[in-house]
Amino acid sequence: MEYNYPIMHNSITYAQTASLLLDGHETFSALKDALTHAERSINLEYFAFHDDETGRTITRILSEKAAHGVKVRMLTDSVGSWRLSRKFIRGLKDSGIEFRRFTPFTFHRDHRKIITVDGVTGFLGGFNIGDVYLRQWRDTHLMLQGEAVRELDGIFAGMWTRAGGKYDGGNFAGTWPDFGGGVPLRIIASGMGHDYRAIADEYIRVIEASRKRVWITTPYFAPDGKFLEATYNAALRGVDVRIIIPSWSNHVIVSWASQSYIDALIAHGVRVFTYKGGFIHAKTMIADSHGASVVTATLDALSFEINYEVQAFVYSTRLVNELEGVFMEDLRNCTEETESSRGKRKRPAMMRLKEFAGRLLSPIL
Repeated sequence: MEYNYPIMHNSITYAQTASLLLDGHETFSALKDALTHAERSINLEYFAFHDDETGRTITRILSEKAAHGVKVRMLTDSVGSWRLSRKFIRGLKDSGIEFRRFTPFTFHRDHRKIITVDGVTGFLGGFNIGDVYLRQWRDTHLMLQGEAVRELDGIFAGMWTRAGGKYDGGNFAGTWPDFGGGVPLRIIASGMGHDYRAIADEYIRVIEASRKRVWITTPYFAPDGKFLEATYNAALRGVDVRIIIPSWSNHVIVSWASQSYIDALIAHGVRVFTYKGGFIHAKTMIADSHGASVVTATLDALSFEINYEVQAFVYSTRLVNELEGVFMEDLRNCTEETESSRGKRKRPAMMRLKEFAGRLLSPIL
């Protein structure tokens, strides 16, 4: 039986636990522990999976589990994981792992980072799989246990079938514990189809509903006019709007684009901070005192309207308090951008030209 899941899953669901993972060592340790204890199924969907020590460690665990009868499915984006060799992929398949690539013949990329284990433990967030994420890389991942993982499984199933696989779900159907209660959240998926702007629209809805604060961290900032208008309006009505972006980026043109928005943000009352403690790749939002988002999507046209992404919006004062602590700690490694500081810097004409070019090109990068 092939499951035909909708692209968007956005009803309220619950997690027995929702835990933040804030660096590569912590994230990969939790991933490896969960994978090692898998008994029935592992579903893995990643934009970038690297054939390096970290990637090979994960695949060894997957291979061992497949050899012991665990149903292992692995889906990677053909562009984000283009370095995976035929030999590497053949090794996966020979070990019993069902492997598929998301097609290269489209501008739409599978930018999600999802793992589910036995339908009860799940992960999503900013970390891809590879050694680079163990170094100067500040990111945020989310570990969930409970009913909410069914939503992640459904999202994975939709992409697995889109990539040509068959998904019967029978190896763990009906075996989920009845967690009940717990942390309420919404899992939102976006991609091709009528829900292609689901995550972008959720961002805007939350910003428009905010009354006290909206604190955002993003590695790439090149949003559309609707997002900017919602952000400006929030700041003008007295909401404490803060945005952390990197001081340097692994995508230089997108970095130029991000810089081009700073002056207008400041003029509308938004506080902008540039992170100096390495590359910040976290994609989070805090809204007032009760809502927090951990997402794979960046604030640009690719994530808002083209790529397949996934977001967890959690209604938890505890998690908000934890993310607030993380945000404040990140601010310690930031420099605030102000009209005065940017005026004194007197960015040369060539830099302003690069910012303009980055802004024009960012929607297609």
